[in-house]
Amino acid sequence: MERINLCLSNCDWNAAVSNTVDALHEGKIAVVPTETVYGLAVRLADSQAVGKLIELKGRNENHPFALAFPSAYSIEDLCGELSPLAQRLTRRCLPGPVSLVLDVPPDSIFWKLPTDIQQAVSQQSSICCRIPDHPLLLPVLSELNEPIVLTSANKSGQGESASVEQIIADLGNGIDLLIDGGPLASPKPSTIVKVVGNDYTILREGILKSDTIKRLAALMILFVCTENTCRSPMAEHLCEKMLAERLNCPADALEQHGIVVLSAGISATEGKPATAKAVEILQGYDIDLSGHRSLSLNETYVRFADYIFAMTRHHRESILSSWCNVDSRLSVFRRDGGDIADPLGGSLDAYQACAEQIQTALGQRLEEIF
Repeated sequence: MERINLCLSNCDWNAAVSNTVDALHEGKIAVVPTETVYGLAVRLADSQAVGKLIELKGRNENHPFALAFPSAYSIEDLCGELSPLAQRLTRRCLPGPVSLVLDVPPDSIFWKLPTDIQQAVSQQSSICCRIPDHPLLLPVLSELNEPIVLTSANKSGQGESASVEQIIADLGNGIDLLIDGGPLASPKPSTIVKVVGNDYTILREGILKSDTIKRLAALMILFVCTENTCRSPMAEHLCEKMLAERLNCPADALEQHGIVVLSAGISATEGKPATAKAVEILQGYDIDLSGHRSLSLNETYVRFADYIFAMTRHHRESILSSWCNVDSRLSVFRRDGGDIADPLGGSLDAYQACAEQIQTALGQRLEEIF
């Protein structure tokens, strides 16, 4: 059958998505652009198509294919519940140029796939998972609503191809559909990170370097109040002090231990200092709050945070109204569900009482986390 070529620069993108989905449903091999390199794609559930892909690539059984998913939820659907670190990296890195190698427990749906498919995409009970960040491939995956096998568009052992002309020269008639997204500006592969429990190893450094992955793997605790000038910055810095004492390190070295503590306000004006009384009260705890500048709660903080502690029930409801999918990581700071009293406009005694409330809540919450 003659290969179909579609160039994204002069065709309807919706038609390109539909053609790609149809080709994959029909068991064909498609060349698709990603945010890293061009890839060869087939449906995971199609044993015959997977077999054709193995033959086309010339790949041996010790080099399994990666899988691309429409969403993080679909990764868990196939692989089972992810570890906290795997959840963190999935939430922060995907969609994007990162592949996560994850262990697949014996009771997961993955092991119900045909044996030949399992062997093609798994090694030592682990699989490589991606959510490509590309405006063509994401809609294709969403419409399919199932994983696809996705591997670089080249023969095994050869370098990645930056142009469709090279792909055609290398793979020829083995391709059924070619989506031409033009030359890739930086044809670097994805960074591959193997996650086992709450530890990780970088198997291949790609677009994202090891220091970036280290920051993305860090545990993040986020405190939220209204203006981020008293309660939440007091909680942030008291938390850093308590963690530094636990780890026997300076507070400014927590990130080296894989922990980041932040605070933000749901109605904050960026760049405002902490209130003078908050600064004065924390001096009694040997904490200098004078350099604090307020931050406004945004999508990135909410997405990256592993624990979001709202100072009051109202703050929690406000966060939920904007980010309804954050419920599992969001709590009222006090374990009993009560509010941390707002000292703004009050006396030093009110600020001291607030700091003591925060310390009590911190002791309970840090025991939960660690």
